[in-house]
Amino acid sequence: MGKVKAVIFDMDGLIFDTETLYYRSMQEVADRLGLPFDYKYYLKFVGTSDEELHENLYRDFKNDEKVATLITDSRTRLDEIVEDEGLMVKAGFIELLDFLEAEGIKKVVASSNLKEMVANFLKRENIQHRFDYFVSGDEVKRAKPDPEIFEKAWSGLAVPKAETLILEDSINGIRAGFDAGIRVIMVPDLIPPSPEAEEKTSAIYEDLSYVKDFIKNQNK
Repeated sequence: MGKVKAVIFDMDGLIFDTETLYYRSMQEVADRLGLPFDYKYYLKFVGTSDEELHENLYRDFKNDEKVATLITDSRTRLDEIVEDEGLMVKAGFIELLDFLEAEGIKKVVASSNLKEMVANFLKRENIQHRFDYFVSGDEVKRAKPDPEIFEKAWSGLAVPKAETLILEDSINGIRAGFDAGIRVIMVPDLIPPSPEAEEKTSAIYEDLSYVKDFIKNQNK
């Protein structure tokens, strides 16, 4: 493995503790509508795009009117929760960001979320200027686990893939990074690491602070 000169961050569940907020907002609305949405169902789509989730909701629940309401009302509810409670930054993130800046290591975000949402969340926590750029789910044709979003994020770095590192929390993101031919470290969020995750990652850490030591060792 080569030195680390660039890091690609996932956002939801990796930078921000947002997956629980997405689930909570959808569950509240689904309960009101009487839709059979639950935590197990939600977990299947962690790390994929909103478009893929929505397609499956329409297919599985077979009630277009209620699903459309679920999509719009859960987004409104999410906005209310974020406005009332704010966003929680994941453990070790700021420490890692400070380290990467001190070392001159490039930083980008590759999120399956919508461009507007990614921009708003980064701006809300005043960290948008700390990344070189970001790539969102609506800027690619194929969602994770397809590697397209990581290929696009990497293409602007002017750094070899062997010197790039992806940070992910989901199996779909890990598959995407692995298929892009880039090293991946997993920092689990809602879903514990599987044998496949162990096989396709360079390391699995409980929080982002450990990534600093990994990079130090690679860059000796």
